[in-house]
Amino acid sequence: MPNPLLTRGQVKMFETLAVLVVFFFFLIFGASFYFKLQENSLLRELDKTGQLRAIQIAQKSLHLPELDCSFVNVQRDNCFDVLKVDKFGALVNADDNALLEYFKTFEYSTLTVYRVYPLPATTVIYDRVQDGSITVLQIPILLFTAKQSDYGFGYLEVKVYG
Repeated sequence: MPNPLLTRGQVKMFETLAVLVVFFFFLIFGASFYFKLQENSLLRELDKTGQLRAIQIAQKSLHLPELDCSFVNVQRDNCFDVLKVDKFGALVNADDNALLEYFKTFEYSTLTVYRVYPLPATTVIYDRVQDGSITVLQIPILLFTAKQSDYGFGYLEVKVYG
């Protein structure tokens, strides 16, 4: 004997409602999965952009005439003059106008020259910090000392903020 409380129309309505609940469950699950993938893709793209900015700033600093070691207008690749590095770092860090002038080139970043051989030393040549993510790039360089006319080894560390 059929249940008098549930008619055939009511059963069909409950079936339709159950199908709609399952459909919306799958729709919400699929949308959340898709948005999570998009978020991860965006984070990877931001990281890649930060790395490219770090490489661009490092390339600009490696070819800066204020720092390079050149002989008879011939520039050596990845070579900094130690005297120029010391004077440039002191100038930029002491003078706000110089800091603003080089902001066009280096943006929000910190450039530090680490001398490893013969005597360890550290010189900050540009420092403009901003909150946010940090991308670090280190490039090996030659350090020319004009007083002794010899070379040392070190690396340029570029930290890009943003």
